Amino acid sequence: MCDTMYAGASACAEGRSWFAKNSDRNPAEPQALCIVGRRDPSSVVRVGELEMPFRDSGLAFALSKPSWMAGGEMGINERGVAIGNEAVFSRFKAAKDGVLGMAILRAALASAACARDAVLAICGYTEAEGQGGNGAYKGSLCYCNSYLVSDEREAYVVETAGRRWAWKQVEGIAAISNAYSIERDYKRLDAATRKEIAPVNPRAACSDEADPGRHGEMESWRDHVEDRLRLRFTKGDERRASNEAALGAARGSVGFGTVLSALRSHGRFDPARPRGRHMTSVCMHQGGLLNNATTASLAVEYRPAADGAAHAVIWFTGTSYPCLSIYKPILLHGGELVPLWSDYDYAEGSEASYARWEAQRAWIARSRAGGLGQDPEFKARRDAIQARLVAAAEAALAGPASAPGALSIEAARKAVNEAVREWEGSLR
Repeated sequence: MCDTMYAGASACAEGRSWFAKNSDRNPAEPQALCIVGRRDPSSVVRVGELEMPFRDSGLAFALSKPSWMAGGEMGINERGVAIGNEAVFSRFKAAKDGVLGMAILRAALASAACARDAVLAICGYTEAEGQGGNGAYKGSLCYCNSYLVSDEREAYVVETAGRRWAWKQVEGIAAISNAYSIERDYKRLDAATRKEIAPVNPRAACSDEADPGRHGEMESWRDHVEDRLRLRFTKGDERRASNEAALGAARGSVGFGTVLSALRSHGRFDPARPRGRHMTSVCMHQGGLLNNATTASLAVEYRPAADGAAHAVIWFTGTSYPCLSIYKPILLHGGELVPLWSDYDYAEGSEASYARWEAQRAWIARSRAGGLGQDPEFKARRDAIQARLVAAAEAALAGPASAPGALSIEAARKAVNEAVREWEGSLR
């Protein structure tokens, strides 16, 4: 189970915009962030052993990747296209031998130069090839996928059901979770669904659709495709509402604090008493029937720039439980991914990065630290370290010539590494 959110420039401070996601998976499933470098363009994208009919544009991308799969839970490419996916459950079933949504996500990052391109690629592939497969680390779970796709200018919600799809463009803020959210506000549908639920005015049919649909009353995409029985277990509506409320309350001034607070939110769940309601928590702690937990978190802070290139700060935990984690910075500057935490191994499949994830999980279990995120002293120490990381990233972006006391990239790396070492040392 997962949660993804977006706040556009109209909702944010200083003309910035935000994309963010918590990845909720089996609590024992390691997840690490890797950077996949540029490649020669190709007519297909390779995802593990699978060749997928996306054009590989050769774009570099950062990918938050569970240890056992070739695809990823969330990521961003050098053009600023960020994608997060969610498991959703439909009466139009995914194929047991289909392709994971995480593989589709990776292929779109390798291919798409803008958010709209990624949307069209995801929808086209889903309709032509389908989706599915076993998405579980242990046991079996086959599901359909929804996606939130953004770049520095715009964002889209994409939802799929078997080989069907719908998408809409985001206005202001949006959040998705493990429940369908597009109702009558879709912009486009696949051909089969369009004929079933989309009305057409015969004198004003869409000029870009040769067979636009049917006459009648507009019907809800969600009502048409969703398996509502699963909502009793996923609690997706409740977590989505929590994130929408957090972003909506700060509309016009959404910033770093707003986004991290939402990602670390527990809602009605009490980590000190982890027996119930854990599925209602955006920062999910293990337990309960489904036994999911937030195993990684990522936030993208888009920065306005005049040169036309993508500029952002990518913040990632590389560890479980956002409430017990700090977010480390990677700069996306002029198409280059520049990590400021150089003590971390960004190679795909790095044993050291997964071991770091395991070490934090062992600390949580050994120290029974699940409830520490509520402790004022712990939060003060966490937030003080986080403030040092933010200051280092800001200074690196400012550049040594444009602001008094600004840091070079190497000086910023030194400051970030020192802060993270201090943090990790305090958890032993």
